[in-house]
Amino acid sequence: MNIDQMVQQYRDEGYVLIPGALGADDVRELQATTDRIAGLARGLTEENAMFDFEGAHTAELPMVQRIKKPHRIDPLYFALARHPGIFALVQRLCGENMRLSHTKINMKAARAGSPLEWHQDWAFAPHTNMSTCVASVMIDEVTLENGAMQVLPGSHQGPLFEHHDPTLGFVGAVDLAAQKIDVSQAVSLVGTAGTVSIHHPMTLHGSGANRSGRQRRILFLEYAASDAFPLFYDVDWEEYNSRLLSGPATSEVRTEPSVIKLPFPSRAGSSIYKAQAHARSRFFDKAA
Repeated sequence: MNIDQMVQQYRDEGYVLIPGALGADDVRELQATTDRIAGLARGLTEENAMFDFEGAHTAELPMVQRIKKPHRIDPLYFALARHPGIFALVQRLCGENMRLSHTKINMKAARAGSPLEWHQDWAFAPHTNMSTCVASVMIDEVTLENGAMQVLPGSHQGPLFEHHDPTLGFVGAVDLAAQKIDVSQAVSLVGTAGTVSIHHPMTLHGSGANRSGRQRRILFLEYAASDAFPLFYDVDWEEYNSRLLSGPATSEVRTEPSVIKLPFPSRAGSSIYKAQAHARSRFFDKAA
């Protein structure tokens, strides 16, 4: 597909897949850097500002679930946000002037990586306008067996589904049965290392457990237009503007009407894994 076709698919279906967005040298550097950082988890017994762990994690056999804010750990990840195989499309989708809103690496260890239940990113991080998107960079080959992300085409058109439990508060997951959501037409985003997908903040998505013998790691680069401001964060202005990827800093806020429900109250802070641990209904636990 050319870039115009990719823009059209994103507009129509809420996602687009870009095979070979990163070249072989980019992939090798990304894998080596991620291996090095993940290796720092050896010897640790508790989660910290860098790592979240799977339940089976031990100091001797580390099982990293998430590397948090990798752009603060190594400059490679920030540089990748401007990679021409990704950023040119992001600018077409969300605007010329962009900020790196957030980063993370979700890691599914072989035969132990946890699922993520169906959810919409807009439920976690609403902004003053919807000129935001998420690029998912496959660090390893991604298959359905090792926990590929699945998306529901067209779900970006709404509605914003309920991510709260009536008694527990925000659980960061959608109860498909209760909300009568049919995911039988979901698409699995699979590909070789270096493949990138981009999805809309309202696109319903999730991923199963890693049932294979191979790890699955994905770098998530979350983008926002420079005039799209987060609705509930304290902003360190200098740090905030250090994440600008293009265009000048601005105090001008663009607002658009949209459905917003803040992710409060939450028993788990900002961790989607910990929030979803409170969800009563689970899809991927049953989808073997």
